[in-house]
Amino acid sequence: MSRDEIAGREIADFAAARTIGSAPFRLAIILVPGFALMSFASAIEPARAANRMSGRKLYQWALFGTGAESVESNSGIEVAARPVGEIDPADFDMVIICAASHAETKRFMTVEAAARRLHRAGLALAAVSTGSFVLARAGLLTGRRCTVHWDYADSFREAFPEVDLLNDLFVVDGRILTCAGATAALDMMLELIQCHHGRELARQIADQFLHGGIRGATEGQRQVLLGAAVRNTVVQRAVQRMEATVEEPVSPARLAHELGVSQRQLERLSKRYLGCTPAKFHAQLRLQRARRMLRQTELSVAEIAIACGFVSLSHFAKAYRRQFSVSPRQDRQAA
Repeated sequence: MSRDEIAGREIADFAAARTIGSAPFRLAIILVPGFALMSFASAIEPARAANRMSGRKLYQWALFGTGAESVESNSGIEVAARPVGEIDPADFDMVIICAASHAETKRFMTVEAAARRLHRAGLALAAVSTGSFVLARAGLLTGRRCTVHWDYADSFREAFPEVDLLNDLFVVDGRILTCAGATAALDMMLELIQCHHGRELARQIADQFLHGGIRGATEGQRQVLLGAAVRNTVVQRAVQRMEATVEEPVSPARLAHELGVSQRQLERLSKRYLGCTPAKFHAQLRLQRARRMLRQTELSVAEIAIACGFVSLSHFAKAYRRQFSVSPRQDRQAA
């Protein structure tokens, strides 16, 4: 049996349509210290709404954490939770790991161990936001496709080059689901509810949350520019190309040639839609990536400079101070 066939069978196990009278689908929610309340709510509220709007108990859940009594979110709000070691795989169908702050730099060994144990027991595992770091450190993403919030994509790629990282809202690879977090968790859960109980219930839940259309898994996370503000396709393609060439920046002349426009036209469009020249915008992208890597990884300043396309450490330090009014080392210490 091929990997795709195995993955298809695994997906069918937890996402198969459920009939009237089926037992509730059981969720174990693991809250990692520093978890994001918005991601947590986006994961749990659709299940609650499914129960209310159907008039049946379609889903049930329990909360677990690394401590004995509660877990503190990244906004300082504490949520009561049982110890993660108490999760009995016989009591659940899926585990959702919610994380945000700290999960990209700290290890949570009890959660990693629980993830491995529960995966071996046959449960589906979902990671929200930086929960992908937890699964990767647990060795569960090697050779798989996954996603993570765009703000952490660079540091994830540096830490786990063996993982196929996508820019999707959420990714399903066998019994492993990963999600970018925030409202993308809502889309992931709506997709699961649609698989279990049909599109109409999922649509009603989306409407209840004023979510509009249910977004598909492969929709890109970040329309930087992007988004509604920039309708010009040349500028959109230019930014996508610049984001893809952070380590080895392309010159404005080469960029214009690749896009099939003159350099003068590209400069004019860039100033109109981005407020600056292509070269300045590209430099800002590289410096923003450097700042994220300084705060999210343990790479040296020199390694980060190289990864962000700067030919010398002194050039990087000067550009960084000019952009952020602080040196790279000072910024790292203050983070």
